[in-house]
Amino acid sequence: MFVVMLDRLFRILGLILVAHCGTSYGQSMPNPDDTTCIMTLLKQGEAVETSQPATALTNYQKAHTFSRKVNYTKGYFESMRLLAYQLNNMGRHDEARKIAWAAVQKAKKDTSKRYLALSYFAVANTALFMGRYQEAIPNYQQAVLYMRQIGNLKNVAVVNQNLGFIFRKQKMYDKALEYYGKALALDSTRTKETADRRSIASDYFSIGVVYSDLEKPQLALAYYQKAKRWVDPKTDLDFMINLYNNIGFEHGLAQRYDSALYYRREALRVSRLVGNNRHELHLLMTMAETYSQMNQYAKAKKLLDESYALARKTNASLTEFQNIYHEYALATDGLGQYEAAVQWLDKYIIATDSLNNQQTKSLLQDYEVKLKQAEARQQLAQKQRSIDQLQEQQQRQRLWLVIAALITLGMIGALVFAYLYIRQRQRTADQAVLAAVRERELAVVQSELQGQQKERLRISKEMHDDLGASLTAIGLLSEVVKTRMGAATTPEVEKISSISAEMVTAMNEIIWSLNTRNDSLNGLMAYTRSYASEFIENTALTLRTEVGDLPREISMRGADRRNVFLTVKEALNNVVKHAQATQVTLRMLPAAHQLRIEVCDNGCGFTPNDKTSLRNGLGNMQNRMAESGGDCEILPSPRGTCVKITYPYPAATVQNVPQNV
Repeated sequence: MFVVMLDRLFRILGLILVAHCGTSYGQSMPNPDDTTCIMTLLKQGEAVETSQPATALTNYQKAHTFSRKVNYTKGYFESMRLLAYQLNNMGRHDEARKIAWAAVQKAKKDTSKRYLALSYFAVANTALFMGRYQEAIPNYQQAVLYMRQIGNLKNVAVVNQNLGFIFRKQKMYDKALEYYGKALALDSTRTKETADRRSIASDYFSIGVVYSDLEKPQLALAYYQKAKRWVDPKTDLDFMINLYNNIGFEHGLAQRYDSALYYRREALRVSRLVGNNRHELHLLMTMAETYSQMNQYAKAKKLLDESYALARKTNASLTEFQNIYHEYALATDGLGQYEAAVQWLDKYIIATDSLNNQQTKSLLQDYEVKLKQAEARQQLAQKQRSIDQLQEQQQRQRLWLVIAALITLGMIGALVFAYLYIRQRQRTADQAVLAAVRERELAVVQSELQGQQKERLRISKEMHDDLGASLTAIGLLSEVVKTRMGAATTPEVEKISSISAEMVTAMNEIIWSLNTRNDSLNGLMAYTRSYASEFIENTALTLRTEVGDLPREISMRGADRRNVFLTVKEALNNVVKHAQATQVTLRMLPAAHQLRIEVCDNGCGFTPNDKTSLRNGLGNMQNRMAESGGDCEILPSPRGTCVKITYPYPAATVQNVPQNV
């Protein structure tokens, strides 16, 4: 999940830079002598915009205020452009939106098409930052109308880029490709000498991102290579980082790990040239993850040591530490350092709990803000009533007949307002009571869930300590009896030894399903793969495994894990007992919303009939998956049998991610 989330963010960095660089409108008129300080403030702000954002914002605010005071039109719109952009970057979208709409009203009075284009563009950009796509689209279209009238095709291309981004975020991929294509056509109309190479590279890059979202890796890589031919590797270092990272991402999805490592190393090298710690931390993590997928856990751990040191040095976010802990647990587990793996897993769990607490705190803060806003509206209504009463008193002195009518209307309005006010207060009180009831219910459910988890852990521990020791003792005693009896060993002793071994294996499976630490899709896949390897190793079959990448960290119920595992186990048993095969293939392919597992052999297959349909094993496999909301499909053929298992993931909470341009 960490890699996918950060990879998506990297993909839109190019759009951010294009949108910023492409919104520079100018005017050839000279600056008045008394307004020179305005342009100086703007230049000083742009110089420190990235390194000192607070200082840049102060300069833009001063320039904007002074421009309004002296009525300096050019300074006003230039300062508005920079001020709105900086406010959006700092997350103060409401202020940016207010300033941009004020500029639209002023531009309408000024009637300058240049200023109208600039103002509508600022409004649309702010809506895009806020995730209000339906508000952004018509304002971008309005900006394009004026841009075309003044011949500013470069910024028309930028708008098409941003519209393409909006439609991609809404998963309207055909529309996204259409607008990215329009941007590319406009950027390509200029000659080779005057062409903006970075804009063309960004167009190709954006089209590649869409094809990546459509899961068409060949087309995505083709457009990334086109983008690479246009970008300048010496000056556009930030673009090269994103490009190399995305190419590596596509190779990683295709399990071409050597190619993925090559491009991510290149991205890491460029990232260190520009001194971007955030990029470097992400790339170290993705490379470590790739080595873990290749089972080269020692190399993965070395990279994790570097990323952990860098995260501590740069005070990385808790989310980044959470993902580092997760990768550490996987690497140390792969190296057989199980105590260290448990320690890193505990840190990962603590970090996850902290993030959940932060989200809860954020929700409570939002609720407090809404409550204060409601109180402010009530105070405003009270002030308005006071004003109405004063006006009524003045009118009463002028005309008694009019006063009587106004008093009647005022009383009716007051009664209606009082009724609505009381009704609203009652609704607010009812909602507060309902929220409190739901909180108590949630606490009860959480308490019950914790109790169930503790009981599962206790049962698994007691089974391991008591039953496990007893069964192991039985197995050892039977082996001792066999040794002492020698050739005279009876079949009953052999049977006792075999049954005790089978019971130990079955008990280990039950303990694994009960242990809450294994309640994840990753735990299921790792255990299933390990079991298949050990099981097939004792047969004449050859095992081939194909395991895909996890789209995100996914939790599973113990019952679901057991049902899926037992279905796979039954499929493997059927291959060994009935298939007469030489090779069996185990595929575990996690997708965005479901896990697909296939167990296929090259055996003799079988023809479905009434006898085979009544077998308990086949029926149990389908019943188990149906119980967990999944499906089990058995596809026989003369060239072998394939069992396809589908398990849909449980619903997950989707976090809101700030949108950038």
